[in-house]
Amino acid sequence: MLGEKSQTTIVAIATPPGRGAIGMLRMSGPQALSILLRRGRTPAGQIPELRPNRASLLLIYDTETDRLIDETLVTFFQGPHSFTGEDVVEISCHGSPVVLAELLAALCQEGALPAEPGEFSLRAFLNQRLDLAQAEAINDLINSRTAYQARLAVRQVRGELSRQIRPHRQALIDLIVRFESAVEFVEDDLDPLDTGGITADIDRLIAQLDRLVASYSVGRIVQTGVKLALAGLPNVGKSSVFNALLGRDRAIVAPVPGTTRDTLNEQLLISGLPVEIVDTAGIRETSDQVETIGVERTRTAVADADLVVAILEASTNLPAAEIALLSELPVTIFVINKCDLGPVLRRDQIDLIAAGRPVVEISALTGHGLGHLRDAIHDLIIAPGNAIDESSIITNERHHRLLLETLSSLRQARADLAAGFTEEVALGNLHLALRSLGVITGETLIAEIINQIFSTFCIGK
Repeated sequence: MLGEKSQTTIVAIATPPGRGAIGMLRMSGPQALSILLRRGRTPAGQIPELRPNRASLLLIYDTETDRLIDETLVTFFQGPHSFTGEDVVEISCHGSPVVLAELLAALCQEGALPAEPGEFSLRAFLNQRLDLAQAEAINDLINSRTAYQARLAVRQVRGELSRQIRPHRQALIDLIVRFESAVEFVEDDLDPLDTGGITADIDRLIAQLDRLVASYSVGRIVQTGVKLALAGLPNVGKSSVFNALLGRDRAIVAPVPGTTRDTLNEQLLISGLPVEIVDTAGIRETSDQVETIGVERTRTAVADADLVVAILEASTNLPAAEIALLSELPVTIFVINKCDLGPVLRRDQIDLIAAGRPVVEISALTGHGLGHLRDAIHDLIIAPGNAIDESSIITNERHHRLLLETLSSLRQARADLAAGFTEEVALGNLHLALRSLGVITGETLIAEIINQIFSTFCIGK
């Protein structure tokens, strides 16, 4: 994909499949305007004179039969002042899949080529309308599932991450220049390399990049979410808590122990963070074959979960055998349900089972304590006091990996200096660090990586 079709004009449907009030096609390339004008006429039947950045009513025809395909609203963006940096035409039409397909076929008959996934964004990158990190953020924005994800993606589309990295990259370049001067002009009468000062500069750069890397622990959760499993003994109200957290009746609730026989998964937001919540079958020793399968699936769901919420019943004391079953689970937080029925479960039992882990008392029936439970789950996902700086948070696994590579090279360069190696050895690792930083924004071009990134985009973007 990289470097291909630079002189071609591409076209694609830019709205999702299916029917809608409005659909849109996007065309980009040197022939975009001329291709459109071979098919389009004004309502008066004249060849239109489209002005940049203005919408115009245009009738697009099937030239073989002189049949009107659709009335459209066309906006022309003249390169380089467009998303791709090329001439771009956006055609808004009625959102019938049949109409969109006919318009697409008509434009292709006039010489436009069907766009590959992400090709519009790729052209924008190649024409320096955005860098690689911004292009990836566009894809994140399109695929965002929460308002918080969208907010972070918008910041990065506007170049927030690139602005964060730029001073670190410049500091690294300055270090390399000092090393290069010492190596290239070693025979000239120059001051010797200030090894102590350079080591301090490398330490400073490592500390700054370490903070960016640390932000990924939160950024990963914001981007991908966490899996939370509800576990416990039969009939303690796991499905009721599941429904209460979702805010709707999703799981079947009955007073008969063992009603839930299989796991049930749903998505919800807790303080803007995506959480996959799993309702599970009650854990107990049983001879029922179906229930035994359910218990095994519960153990699998618990093992796969990031957080495990153990549900206890406030109105019942726990026998020692059941306490032993609960102690086998990797519980993150304990929830005492059915508090509206009055406390029977002894505090010493709760303390024994919880062993210092958080305990929240709720009633899934009345809603009492659900807010505290949500807050407790949020605090387990993101530790209290860890304020999220939205201007410097890493949400992309590729960026995280490249920053780790940068830090590894910087630490190796520092170790080289401490071990007394020549400047050339440390310089090699500094160049590796600079290369890794450049790959984040695309300043270091690696065709395979770039093609792989843009191939994940939807067609039309």
